[in-house]
Amino acid sequence: MPETREWVPQSLARAIQRRRTPRHARAGRRRGRLHRRILAYRDVEIIHAPAPVAEAHSLLLVYTRRVVGQLTYEVCEQCASGLITEIQVTAPLRDSGLGTRAVSHLRACYPDVAWRSCLTQRMTRDLAHRMRMPQARTRRTCAHAQG
Repeated sequence: MPETREWVPQSLARAIQRRRTPRHARAGRRRGRLHRRILAYRDVEIIHAPAPVAEAHSLLLVYTRRVVGQLTYEVCEQCASGLITEIQVTAPLRDSGLGTRAVSHLRACYPDVAWRSCLTQRMTRDLAHRMRMPQARTRRTCAHAQG
């Protein structure tokens, strides 16, 4: 068949049409930052556990039998003060909001406690600033604590 202006071979017409999705993309799959945030709020469990230090407690952030984060804290219920000493979150879930969720959970468990932080790493300092926790000068929880 001769080629005219209105008629284009079918193989060429298919080549001209561009794909809107990648050829091997899986339909309905979430990716990136939004996926990590949804996973952090839906699938990660927060478990209370004793910390290696005698006076401290810890929150473990668990995703399918694997610990993906930990928050270590000390609390004195006599003077209603608490100190967050350490927050660790694994690298893939670092900016997913797990640290904020752990601190919020801690505040919900101890509603009458005034929390401070002695966090020194950049990520944890920023978290303490966002959560409006004052910086602790010393690692002691309260005035009557020993040590």
